[in-house]
Amino acid sequence: MNKKVKIIMPIFIFLAILYIIIAFRPLSSEIQFLPVWTIDLESYTKGEAETPKAEDFNNAVSFKLGQTLGYFTPEGKILNYLTFPYKATVSHDSYSLYGTASTEMQITSPSGNQIGKISVTGFPYFTEDRKFIFLPGGSSFSKLNEDGSVEWTYEGFSPITAFSSSSTGIVAGFANGKVLGFDNKGNITHNYEPGGSNHEVILGAAISESSEYIATLSGQGGQRFVISKRTDASHGAHTLIAFYKSMDTELTRQVLIKFSKDEKKVFYNSAKGIGIVDCRNYKNTEIPIKGRILSILESGSENEIFILSKEGRTYTVSTIESFDAFQGAFSFEADSACIAVRDNSLFIGRDGKLSRIDIIHR
Repeated sequence: MNKKVKIIMPIFIFLAILYIIIAFRPLSSEIQFLPVWTIDLESYTKGEAETPKAEDFNNAVSFKLGQTLGYFTPEGKILNYLTFPYKATVSHDSYSLYGTASTEMQITSPSGNQIGKISVTGFPYFTEDRKFIFLPGGSSFSKLNEDGSVEWTYEGFSPITAFSSSSTGIVAGFANGKVLGFDNKGNITHNYEPGGSNHEVILGAAISESSEYIATLSGQGGQRFVISKRTDASHGAHTLIAFYKSMDTELTRQVLIKFSKDEKKVFYNSAKGIGIVDCRNYKNTEIPIKGRILSILESGSENEIFILSKEGRTYTVSTIESFDAFQGAFSFEADSACIAVRDNSLFIGRDGKLSRIDIIHR
């Protein structure tokens, strides 16, 4: 071996090792769905379900399927299951049944015990631990206490066309294009109009967990998706427009919008499917999803987003990971369906059945 080879060979070996070190990337884990159980709700009505214990309700998962609602444990035990003739609202800690002209509505715990009463005519709406009632006429609403008594009321003159809440605030969008944000005491924290359309109407709205951001889809003839950010009121305005996107194809119905728990992302239903905006750099991505989006839920690890959409009788559950990575979808035929998430388990209800699927990475 000549001197030149002796000199060059170690250099090549060094460069090859250096390349391997620099280019090395661990294989990314893949999301997998592991079916755990499926239960038939008819077994509860036939008396075959286990008798629930008080501690079972501590981690109860709620569901609403067509004209039925109830609660179950992540292990698959039915805790409560009932049918209702007209309307119902349900959250993780209570539910209420009502009709078109109900003047008094009971608030019932998951175990079936009355824990409050609403003595105001309207349409109640429960979400997580928050309770509201939309008043006759459609332009006013009240925030309710846990026992159903009215905490405060906003009275408007334009119909409410979009509504959402977080643990710190509430947002309402109106047919005249106005957006109002409230804190939990009823004080107005945001007051603005997204504008930019021939016909102003708010089709969807969401407020972030800290109430710093509000997102809306609004208008006909110049429809736009807008993210506003709360500013110091001493500057003369409560909000500023941080991001907006003009929509190429417009929707003519109400849409679902949702912020992630960490406020880093906001998801919205667009004509193309699901739109996603990164609130840190305002990067916008759209992923094709068929049908109207009914639910947007985060996994317990906050790394996956599950989306339930509907087109005709076909329901689709889609999974998005790491902001904009579409991981896959599956569909099924049903008259009614719902999804819920607890920790890293996805629960799917369709017609008279409930299923649990665990989310794992390998």
